[in-house]
Amino acid sequence: MIKMIATDMDGTFLSDEKKFNRPRFQTMLTEMERQGVHFVAASGNQLWHLQEVFSGLEGEITYVAENGAVIVANGQTLHADEIPSVLWHEVIKLVREQPMFDGVHVIISGQNGAYTEMSADSSRFAASNYFYSHFQLVPDLLDVQDTIFKMDLSWEHVNIYEKADYFNNHFDGQLRATSSGLGGMDVIMPHVHKAYGLEFLQKQWQITPEETLAFGDNGNDIEMLQFAKYGYAMKNAAPEVLKAAPFVTEWNNNEEGVLNTMAAFLKR
Repeated sequence: MIKMIATDMDGTFLSDEKKFNRPRFQTMLTEMERQGVHFVAASGNQLWHLQEVFSGLEGEITYVAENGAVIVANGQTLHADEIPSVLWHEVIKLVREQPMFDGVHVIISGQNGAYTEMSADSSRFAASNYFYSHFQLVPDLLDVQDTIFKMDLSWEHVNIYEKADYFNNHFDGQLRATSSGLGGMDVIMPHVHKAYGLEFLQKQWQITPEETLAFGDNGNDIEMLQFAKYGYAMKNAAPEVLKAAPFVTEWNNNEEGVLNTMAAFLKR
């Protein structure tokens, strides 16, 4: 029997228009509570943003935010993994100096907000504003005083995997970059990923991977999909995710693929 359902958001739970069937999900959330099944939103997104996505719904929703760096259940922060300031400062200095990172847009996401140096008039700033609450334009990221959980590095139309490989070789054992699927890469502590967050919650709730259903579509979902016994790549997932996941949904994110698959499991 399934006791935990975890899902990525963008490209997975949400349609390309960043929407989901709220009435249907509310009915399913009520049924999950009746069956004792925990619902977990597991995303690279900021906690505040995730909470806004699900605002107005009644029922328990647990958050594994910032790719596993922040874990919140019942309104309480259970765990948080910050990036030491000396390390995120080093990243900023590297991307400023290394030609491979030319044209990068940098956002650092922390406890009190998200910060960037990109122009407030740019289309990239406007697009990023959707994903980050308390999004602030600052003259110099190195002057930010906050607890930082994740760094978001993005470009326009580039090979992210080449840049991620370079980054991971440079910061081997100190930091880890993974594809966000949004033309960019997320930077977090090396031990942090979505499966790390799920494992933490499983220990809290005495749940096993065999009782876990998970959904994802991009590189930062692979650990989670391989960790859960029922790990589903979306039909629209990136090729490496389709290859890595044990299962693939029959429907894509615009066809309510997550909700359709969840419904089948909840009827078992």
